[in-house]
Amino acid sequence: MAAITPEEFERQLEAGAAHERGLRWEAAADHFGRLARDLRGTGVDGTEARRMRALALLRRGSALMELSQWEEARTAIDEGLAEAKAGGDPAVIAQGLLAAGVYATNRGDLARAEAFLMDALERFHGSDDRPAVQGRGWAFLNLAVLYGKTGRLDLAFVTLKKAQDVLGTVENWAGVAAAWEAQAQLRRAIHDEDRWREDLAEAVIFYDREGMRAKADRLRGMLGRKLV
Repeated sequence: MAAITPEEFERQLEAGAAHERGLRWEAAADHFGRLARDLRGTGVDGTEARRMRALALLRRGSALMELSQWEEARTAIDEGLAEAKAGGDPAVIAQGLLAAGVYATNRGDLARAEAFLMDALERFHGSDDRPAVQGRGWAFLNLAVLYGKTGRLDLAFVTLKKAQDVLGTVENWAGVAAAWEAQAQLRRAIHDEDRWREDLAEAVIFYDREGMRAKADRLRGMLGRKLV
């Protein structure tokens, strides 16, 4: 099998991202799984090949988490992080640590999750390019969710604001929307009935801006006709 070029890899990532934006998680998991297998099938083990395999595996792991396929998700994330470390790219290692932190949060291993996420955040601060800034924003977002789960509410809200601001600077509207959605969920959990709806309405605006109609419509269903 011929080696997959970085340009073709980017096209494949975008094809998978289209499934993610449409909430087609099974299709996304299958797509990224095939991509990882194709990359391994080339037999190429240089830094760039390992970087690409790591990213494909981590995206597969994220999709599998959305499907609550936890064992498969853990396998994909563990393999992705191992590939990232073997490749030595600091940004991809940070992505792997971020995914591991999200997984640990979802499985209730909050102390381990916080360690992963703080490690990822520190590594993302090593650069100011777009992927690193996006990584910082997503790390802040997931730390905020974790702080909410552990009752550190003031810190959670402050960190959500950081996530919104950082992701907004690079126009990552899906991330900004996810931060508003997380803030709405946190406000709803503390019975702040008026403001959780306002926050969810903000999330809808940004999901629409990103072209994520399926997600926006799902949240509209929660809001009813009050605000959107």
